[in-house]
Amino acid sequence: MAAGTKLSAIDSELFKDPSLYRSTIGALQYLILTSPAISFTVNKLSQYLQAPTELQWQACKNVLRYLKGTQSHGLQFRPTVSLHLECYADVDWGSNLDDMRSTSGYCVYLGPNLIQWSSRKRRVGALSSTEAEYRALAHTTTK
Repeated sequence: MAAGTKLSAIDSELFKDPSLYRSTIGALQYLILTSPAISFTVNKLSQYLQAPTELQWQACKNVLRYLKGTQSHGLQFRPTVSLHLECYADVDWGSNLDDMRSTSGYCVYLGPNLIQWSSRKRRVGALSSTEAEYRALAHTTTK
């Protein structure tokens, strides 16, 4: 998704073929298993399955273009001597313009290998960015 793009339920006119949008998003959700880079964007686009707009469809097409340009990229698992775990978490506090809830994500590495990742909209709103960050860290460490 282009940096700075803010999607909402009323950001443009309704998309003419919602079933095309839904089936495309469904296929992209399947691709998240091997392309974690699109996890955040697909999560965001999935929030508008009920009534997608033209701007959301354009963002969906941008994801498809990105995938076409990165077909040779993929997850690689390399042997490693040390088995140290590294976790990274981030949250976009109040990023949803419709309900002001945050979207958080994390990734877990075992040595140089990515073994787990997630991006999801938080169920509970946070009163500050600090609270949102702490919740994202707590979620990362308990998964």
